[in-house]
Amino acid sequence: MKKNLKVVGMLAIIATMMLMSACGGNDGKGTNGKSGQETPASVSPSPDAEKENSEITLTVQFPKSDNVVEIPVYEDKMKRFGEKYPHVKMVKNDWWYKSDEIGIKMAAHQAPSGFYVPATEGGTLVGHEWAADLTPFLKNYEFADDFNEKLTSQFTVDGKLYAVPKNAYISSIIINKKLFEEKNVPIPSLDWTWNEFYEAAKATADPAKGIAGFAIMAKGNEGGWNWTNFLYQAGGAAQEVQGDKVVSAFNSEAGVKAMEFMRKLRWEGNALPQNWALNYGDVYNLFKQGRAAIVLGESGQIEDAVNNGGMDKNDLMILPMPSMEKGGAHVGVLGGNYMIVNPQESMEVQQAAFDFITFDMFKDSEIDVLKTVLEDRKAKGQIKAYGSAAYYYKADSEFGKKFEALLDEYPDNVYKLDPKVIEAMVGIPEPAYNGQEFYGAITNVMQEVFTNEKADVKALLDEAAQNFDNEVLSKVTIQK
Repeated sequence: MKKNLKVVGMLAIIATMMLMSACGGNDGKGTNGKSGQETPASVSPSPDAEKENSEITLTVQFPKSDNVVEIPVYEDKMKRFGEKYPHVKMVKNDWWYKSDEIGIKMAAHQAPSGFYVPATEGGTLVGHEWAADLTPFLKNYEFADDFNEKLTSQFTVDGKLYAVPKNAYISSIIINKKLFEEKNVPIPSLDWTWNEFYEAAKATADPAKGIAGFAIMAKGNEGGWNWTNFLYQAGGAAQEVQGDKVVSAFNSEAGVKAMEFMRKLRWEGNALPQNWALNYGDVYNLFKQGRAAIVLGESGQIEDAVNNGGMDKNDLMILPMPSMEKGGAHVGVLGGNYMIVNPQESMEVQQAAFDFITFDMFKDSEIDVLKTVLEDRKAKGQIKAYGSAAYYYKADSEFGKKFEALLDEYPDNVYKLDPKVIEAMVGIPEPAYNGQEFYGAITNVMQEVFTNEKADVKALLDEAAQNFDNEVLSKVTIQK
C-alpha cells in the first residue's frame, strides 16, 4: 500500500538512490498523447538552444521543512545537477502526492515538474493523462533497458512506461527463526503453501506467553493491504474494468477463500495476537520484541529489527509469500514509490525533469553513496538489508554487479535475500483505483471476521463490494 505512502527512502539518507507499505492502475488503453505532450522523434534543443535553455525553469519536488535528513541530500543533488545543467533554473516545491489533492493541483497547474507517486496511482494518473509518456526520453537514455522489469509493470501501458521506479517492493514473509527453533517447528521451505503457513503459525503461537504465530495488520488501511496478498494468491483481483467503469471483484470465490483463511488463523489456529487490532508500527514492534514468529514485510523491516530492535540478523529470514496450493505462484503485492514527469510542462522542461529524476541512477555516484552508508553501518555495528527485487535496476546489469560487488566487501553488515527467494517472488500491482479506500473497506470486513467467529464471509464481502461500488468506484470513469 504502501500503506499509504511508504516512507520515501529505502535508504533514507540516500534520497537519490532508493529514496522498502499505499492508491491507482489502468485499463490497458493507454493515453492518446494529449495534455500538451507530443512524442517527437527527438527532443533535442532547437537551433537557438542556448537562448531557449536559459529560459528553462524546473520545479523540483523538495522535502518538507521538518525533514532534516533528506533536505541536505536534495540540496546536494540540486547543486550537482545545476553544475551540469547551468541553463536550468530550479525552484523548490514541497508538495507531496495526495490522492485527494492531485486533481486540484493538476487543474491549477501547480504540481512539480516531476514528483513521487505511490504504485497504486497508475490507473488514475495515466487515465487522466497526468503522467507523461517517457518514450521520447528513454529513447536517448543509455540505461533504458536496465530497469527491473518486476517493478515497471504498474506504470507500463501499451508498451509505454509512464513512471520511473525508485523504491518499490514485492511483499514477502519475515520469520523469527529463533521462535521456530524454540518450538521445534521446521523452518518453512521456499515452496511453502497456505497449509504449511497455517501449521507453522499455529505451532509457533504461545498465547500464554503473549507470542503470536502470525501478526497481521487489522486496525487501519494496512489490514486490507495485508489481506490483498492472500486474495492474489487465491487467484483473485480487487477490481476489474467493465467498459468505461471500474467495479469491485474482491467478493469472488477467491476473496471468500482468502477471508476464510484469515478466519481459520484467528479462530481455529489461535495464531493471531490476542489483541489483533494492530497497525503498521504495532506489528513490527511486536516482531522486534520477539512476540511474533511470522509477519508480512520486506528488507526494510529486517534493517529495523536489527538496527533498532537489537535482533540478530542470523535469527531472521525472508521467504516468498506462500502459494495457496502446491506448485502455485508465490504472489505478493507489488507497490512502492515511483517518479513521474508532469505532462503539463513543455517538452524541454519535461526532459529536464526526467534528467533530474534519473540524475544519479545507474551512476558511480550511487556506488559512492552506498560505500559511505556501509562504512557508517560498520562503525555503528548495524546492517544494510539488500534484495534486488526491491530495487529499480536489474541484478545482472553492470550497475547491479557493481552494487553487489561492494556489498560483498561488508559481509558482517549486509543482509542479503536468497537469490532463490527473489526469483520465486511474483508481484501483482496494488489495486489500480482508489486503493486506499479499498484497503479500508476490506479492513472493516476483517475486523468483523476476527470479532465474530460465525460471521458470514460471503455476505460481508458482497455488502462491502456493493457499498464500495456505489460510494467510490461509481465516480471513476475510464479515460479512452
